Amino acid sequence: MSDDILTVLSVMGKVTIEKFREIFDILHKQNFNEDEQQRLVYTHNDILKDLEAMGHCEVDYSKRKVFVCPPSFALLPWRGLPKIVLTGGRSVGMVNHLLRLNEKNSDKMIVRFSDLTPTKNPLFPKKIIIEGKSIGTLKQVIEKLGIEGNLEIPASNCLSISSPSISEINNLLTYNKINEPNWKKAVFCREKLHFRQFDCLDEFKLVSYTNPMSQQQYTFIWYKDSAAVIDRQWGRYFVLQHYKTNILLFDPIKKRFAVPSTIPLPKQLARAAIFSTGNLPRYKILRKQVGTVSENINITVYDGVADTLALEISKKLGQELLEAKLN
Repeated sequence: MSDDILTVLSVMGKVTIEKFREIFDILHKQNFNEDEQQRLVYTHNDILKDLEAMGHCEVDYSKRKVFVCPPSFALLPWRGLPKIVLTGGRSVGMVNHLLRLNEKNSDKMIVRFSDLTPTKNPLFPKKIIIEGKSIGTLKQVIEKLGIEGNLEIPASNCLSISSPSISEINNLLTYNKINEPNWKKAVFCREKLHFRQFDCLDEFKLVSYTNPMSQQQYTFIWYKDSAAVIDRQWGRYFVLQHYKTNILLFDPIKKRFAVPSTIPLPKQLARAAIFSTGNLPRYKILRKQVGTVSENINITVYDGVADTLALEISKKLGQELLEAKLN
């Protein structure tokens, strides 16, 4: 097996989540001794979440399947020379082909490999970026590799523009009068910004239920005695918008965008923020209260986010940006 978990998954195409964990454990034992394994805090769940965030795979949690995405290149916003980053699956042959192209065209392009999670787990694949003298050079490279890629518009713009808005999601919801399931449940607390078990008297609320047999989670948005099934990530923002609670942070000087870590961005908008730089977000602690966002909470910080993208994301989510100083 390769040291890189993505290369292994790319050969298989799709696996169950249980098989993914098995592959993770095998690679751990092959590459690290027992002491090293104990020191690695980056779990299989962390790796799977980050692989999906970077567009390497899609995870269907209801069917407990992991699907590797086809390889493609995403154009990054740039100053200076244009850059593209490899997403989706990869193979040893593909990477070797890319390196040969780089050797033959070293005057026109350069391939860079960098660690996305240097302090977490070396099993995570390296980021592969190609920098070219021009967009035309990059188009020739991806044609020779036989890999798709939209090099007309930066991926962050494409993802944010094509993402549905909260109002469009709302139009797709179907509310029905139902009896509340007699299952273990947790309610999204808009003051604490996380799910917890408590008696919520709000007419409009988000509730997650766990099927006692399958342990599958189901999330409903309730209005009085009617409910609709909703995506958990979008559901949080429905509640926040309804009660006019703004939680999106933006540093216009450093171009950093952040959310409380318990309120993750919907997947497509998260990828839009990630592909501002092609880097995974960082996790920090907010040291000073901003608006209704309390101090000393964990926040997820995206670097290199342009003002226009931050505004676009906020509009999609029915939020107003809170200006903050973000490290």
